[in-house]
Amino acid sequence: MGQRTLAGLARAFKRDRATFGPAIDGQVIDAQEAFRLGASLGQQGDVEGARSAYQQAIDSGDAEYAPAAGFHLGLLLGQHDDLEGAKEAYRLAGNSGHPEYGAKAARNLGHLYKRQSRARQAIAAYETAVQYGHPDVTPWALLYLGNLFLYLGNLPDARASYQGAVDYGHPEASARAAEHLAALA
Repeated sequence: MGQRTLAGLARAFKRDRATFGPAIDGQVIDAQEAFRLGASLGQQGDVEGARSAYQQAIDSGDAEYAPAAGFHLGLLLGQHDDLEGAKEAYRLAGNSGHPEYGAKAARNLGHLYKRQSRARQAIAAYETAVQYGHPDVTPWALLYLGNLFLYLGNLPDARASYQGAVDYGHPEASARAAEHLAALA
């Protein structure tokens, strides 16, 4: 979207002039404002408006708001069954290197691939999520990998993934992984 303005989108936000002043006035806005506008439009059900605002934040290249916008755009599009759009948004966030949104986006990308029965791509996405080392995402991604490997009949990799989740020490994911390991014993 680049330097396009949000005038068309912002007409619906006249009452929020104090919050989104520049966007409502049709000016190019910064990444934070674009992100906030995208979140508000998404909450109001304006998927296309949210997509456009999030895209402006993504296009800004801002180290914080571009990956956050990609992640949240992926969530929004996934909720509205635009799986291809969601995957692309998650790829953008996942490739950002952002420690939180990159990890979460990779994990969610794994979920979408799994939902489409694309096991190889799901495994790669979950492995990317694990590589981020995020304390809340990594153990869950290891658990999801274990589940996927178990489904595929790959018991050694299932055990290794479950053990990795157990070793991480996360209160929920590690406990679930331990249950799966016990069932495989």
